Amino acid sequence: MAQWSHGSRTLFAKLVYYGPALGGKTTNLRELHRLVDPQASTKLLTIQTSDDRTLFFDLLPVELGKILGYRVALKLYTVPGQVRYDATRRIVLAGADAVVFVADSSRGREADNRGSLENLRINMRANGLDPATIPVLFQFNKQDLADAAPPEDVAGWLGTDPARGFAAVAVNASGVLETFVAAARATLERLTSFAAARTHEPFEPAKVGRDVERAFAPCLARLKAAAGAVPAARPGDDGAVTPIVLGGDDLLEQSLRASLVLGEGLATETVRAERLDREADALRRLSDSLRHVGPSFDHDVIVDAALAAVGEILGSARVTLLCEGREGGAAAERTWKGVADPLLGFPEGRALAARFLSSDATMVVDDLTAEVRATPVPAALAGVRAGANAPVGRDPRRTLVAYAPAPDGTFGDADARFLSTVAGHLAAGLEKARAHVELKLHRDRLEETVRLRTQALRKAYDDLQELDRMKDRFLSNLSHEMRSPITAILSAATALRDYGGSPELRAEMLDAIVDASRALDGLLSGLFRLVRLESAGQRIEVSETTAEEVVAKAIDLAGARDVSVEAARGIGPVSLDAARVAQALANLVDNAVKFSPPDSPVAIRIAPARLRRGDKVVDGVAFSVLDRGPGIPPAERDRVFAPFEQGGDALTGKPKGVGLGLHEAQCIARMHGGALKWQQRDQGGSEFRLLVPLRAGAATESGDAGLA
Repeated sequence: MAQWSHGSRTLFAKLVYYGPALGGKTTNLRELHRLVDPQASTKLLTIQTSDDRTLFFDLLPVELGKILGYRVALKLYTVPGQVRYDATRRIVLAGADAVVFVADSSRGREADNRGSLENLRINMRANGLDPATIPVLFQFNKQDLADAAPPEDVAGWLGTDPARGFAAVAVNASGVLETFVAAARATLERLTSFAAARTHEPFEPAKVGRDVERAFAPCLARLKAAAGAVPAARPGDDGAVTPIVLGGDDLLEQSLRASLVLGEGLATETVRAERLDREADALRRLSDSLRHVGPSFDHDVIVDAALAAVGEILGSARVTLLCEGREGGAAAERTWKGVADPLLGFPEGRALAARFLSSDATMVVDDLTAEVRATPVPAALAGVRAGANAPVGRDPRRTLVAYAPAPDGTFGDADARFLSTVAGHLAAGLEKARAHVELKLHRDRLEETVRLRTQALRKAYDDLQELDRMKDRFLSNLSHEMRSPITAILSAATALRDYGGSPELRAEMLDAIVDASRALDGLLSGLFRLVRLESAGQRIEVSETTAEEVVAKAIDLAGARDVSVEAARGIGPVSLDAARVAQALANLVDNAVKFSPPDSPVAIRIAPARLRRGDKVVDGVAFSVLDRGPGIPPAERDRVFAPFEQGGDALTGKPKGVGLGLHEAQCIARMHGGALKWQQRDQGGSEFRLLVPLRAGAATESGDAGLA
């Protein structure tokens, strides 16, 4: 009777091989053992008599995967064929969930087959087993003998339908696995139908059949691949199973009962121990891999470790980390050992890869060739048979896919769980790597922000210091320049008030007051113009005029005499802020007069120019103010254009002014999209060249325009 172990979620079912003596029951179990357990990880337990002639029972545990959420393990038994051991047969048959009757097809054994089948029915009733409900399948063995009856005749001896039986030659495994798969399917269909009735879970018998066939598909493939070959000897396999031998018939029945209980316990624990040992080894190797890459934040190192763990522990042919492609669908982000993914090279395979990628749960495909249904079979699938995936993450979407090797590779529940475990660790590792990259980016951005803020603060500090120095220069120059006219005004006004004098003297004093007032007015006007210039948002009032008119207005503003003007031909109308450009030229003329020796010539030259504004070249006009003064020492050539800076030597005397003329002229030039340049003249003196476009425009981002 089936045993449901709810703690380990395992279903143990019992399948008994029955039949006449020497009919091939034990041979069936030995061949099954060779096919389903090629590594001999489980042992075939045998109880024999002392003369080594009769096998009382053979016990073989076989694991089938999961059904209804339970792992399924079958316990296979054979019974002794001799009549003298009927009690033994009855004991072994107790609790059977299905029976395989192995008939001897030799024509001389018809009576033995009928007698054994009748004995089966008697013992089933004795054990409370209803022959009408317990599945009984037939195997027509020894079809290779010269006197073997055909399966139809053997079925006639037993009164059964030939379709319920399987022709077999157990000694070379022909028909052995097919018989067992059919018996396992019938057993589980019956058991799961009972379970479904109790749990009210939906039940589909055909699905159980497919699960059984899928579980044994690798064995069938292995059997097909080895057809006609001599079975390879396994370690410790000398062609016979080492038996447990009992010394006398008087002890047989009692010993058999005890051995049966012990054998069942051994089979149960063997299945469990084998599974736990496999899982423990897989987890140990996974732990070693994770410990190796634990300190790493490198994306590729983490992925390669996960791929290697799946490939080496599960014995996979290929392993791929799939991700979303740039144009949709699935793409290989990384593969184990750099081997190409077998599904991405043809359309049907890419469709299956997309299904793997979109799946939110572990997905197993036992036969990739049958699943993709590509004709002809793509060469890329030649080395693989089954595929399984486990999702790694959704943002971005990734999945870990392993491929089992051909011809008999497969993935069981333990393999799927392990793959899912690795995928979970990989997801955590990738998140760790992503967080590390983001942290590094944040740190770099923070360092760059700190650097820029520090640079800005340093510049602000330097600007503040420069403003302080400018303020000091401004106050110093302003106090000096304003004190002189104010003193002159006060002195002359006091003299007029307190003293008499001739009309000539009074007129001279009044002239002094007027001159000083004008000087003070010019000083204040210059300051107010600069304030308006820098607070007006660099807006200019453009009107059309001529270069000659601008120069004439500049000379008038400067109040200069004997300034010669030289104008080149071909300069047409200009569009600019005539008042401001005239003021800039007036400042340049005033400086030229103040810094030139007495009676030294001052001239203005008007010439066409080509100005470079960014990546463009435009037509312009150059107003050059020329003098024969001392020029500008190299150390002062940048300083004199700053506000409140003056040329000249403070010890030998400087011309009057607060140092705004050149700065104001430079601002006006930039407002027009032009520039103010200085150069040394060949025979001494200075040339200040005011460059403006014929059609005024805003200043370029790069600052001053230049000559093209």
